[in-house]
Amino acid sequence: MRITLIRLLLLALALAYQARPGIALAETPWQPFAMVTLNTTSQLFDPVTPWDKSTEETRTGNALVLEGRRLLTTAELVKNAILLEVRKLGRYPDYTARVVLVDYELNLALLTVDDDSFWAGLKPVKMSKDPVVSGRFTINRWRKNGRFEQGSAEVVELRLATSPYGLIEFPVVRGSTTMSDLGFGEALTNGDQVIGLLYRYSEGQLQAINSDLLAMFVQASKREPYSGFAHRGFSWQTLNQPHLRQAYKVESSDTGVLVRDTFPGGTGALELKKGDILHRLGGFDINPEGFIDHPSYGVMGLALLINQTLEETISAVIQRNGETLKTELKRMRYDSDVYHVSPPVFDQPIDFEVFGGLVVQELSLSYLWAWGNNWHEEAPSRLVLAYTLNSLRSAGEPKGKVVFISKVLPHPANIGYESASNAMLVNVNGKPINSLEGFREAIRNPQGGFHVLELLPGTGRGRLVYDSKDMATINSAIEARYGIPPR
Repeated sequence: MRITLIRLLLLALALAYQARPGIALAETPWQPFAMVTLNTTSQLFDPVTPWDKSTEETRTGNALVLEGRRLLTTAELVKNAILLEVRKLGRYPDYTARVVLVDYELNLALLTVDDDSFWAGLKPVKMSKDPVVSGRFTINRWRKNGRFEQGSAEVVELRLATSPYGLIEFPVVRGSTTMSDLGFGEALTNGDQVIGLLYRYSEGQLQAINSDLLAMFVQASKREPYSGFAHRGFSWQTLNQPHLRQAYKVESSDTGVLVRDTFPGGTGALELKKGDILHRLGGFDINPEGFIDHPSYGVMGLALLINQTLEETISAVIQRNGETLKTELKRMRYDSDVYHVSPPVFDQPIDFEVFGGLVVQELSLSYLWAWGNNWHEEAPSRLVLAYTLNSLRSAGEPKGKVVFISKVLPHPANIGYESASNAMLVNVNGKPINSLEGFREAIRNPQGGFHVLELLPGTGRGRLVYDSKDMATINSAIEARYGIPPR
């Protein structure tokens, strides 16, 4: 009897939503019960003064209901979250949610709700197994005011892209719509299936993560431990110039790209060598411009194949020194040592050191973003170049991060050093600096009674000198003045 009453109540709610003005439910109204409103309150550490936190920010988005008491949304919506709340059918009450898994490289996150009553009446979504490469589809969302809304959109193209927070390449849907204020985990549907999760919108143009990748992420999340998806461990060059193909002895073949370099991590890093010709990957021929012809996606870049499987390896055919070889490339993700400039830092404090009023840290994309949406032009040019030209190290290159001075806190001890803000450190007390820990070690050993800090030419004063006998007192006074907590 109770179950019958619940079903009647849900049916009445669905009819009420369908009858409300401004809501056009073009499809069978299963979507309101397969999506929930997600409200997040977040707070991040300031990348410039990393002991401070920014003001709290509240955002509203959507999450998809999955089997196994899981909710799927974008990582962007849950980054730096201090509180996650969800509500169903756009109505009170709110339920506390928690993160089960977040993968910033894919911009995807799984949540759950411990309260059993939350899941009553909700319906898990059906994921499309095939990417939608053309035609129209429906955008579905719960709005802040509790209204469920649907609108029409059209596929523009499928393309390879990376998430805003990583370097893994995966296929995304680009589309156009007359709807506005999108990009917060809205569901794209075609008939009774989800075909994508929307994460970017600007002036009528949208980008969404394909449903096949969503399904693979959910599948991968069930493996312990979660190993994530794989990076490309090599750079490559087209071989579409006849003389170039002749020089590498591939003029008789209509496939192959040149491996220019390898990285210390990522797929192919262990097996490929600089100068190899990569002819086939995952069973697909690679044309001289780096494209493959995929039965579902059509013509796409070769990097698509790296994450079309969750297996540990992917097959490859290469040419090395004129010999054709078959091999298996281990699918791998970058670890932190691969980066000279770190990816964005979320959900944790930013590591730093204050020395003589100099705020020293390792360069990350989070810091560059602090300069706004136009950071490529607004941020200090040498730091931007360090990211764009040298964010990853090559195989055989020593490990190391870009260490720099993010801010100079005024104090009599650093008068004249104001221009050192955003300067890159190269040497401290006679030791090369390639990590924050290396900086800490160097300042424990002054030379001849002085601390000598050398900066990269063109990024500051050149050399900063402090009397070592006063540094403990100076550092304590600066930390007290600026409210820097003990570390």
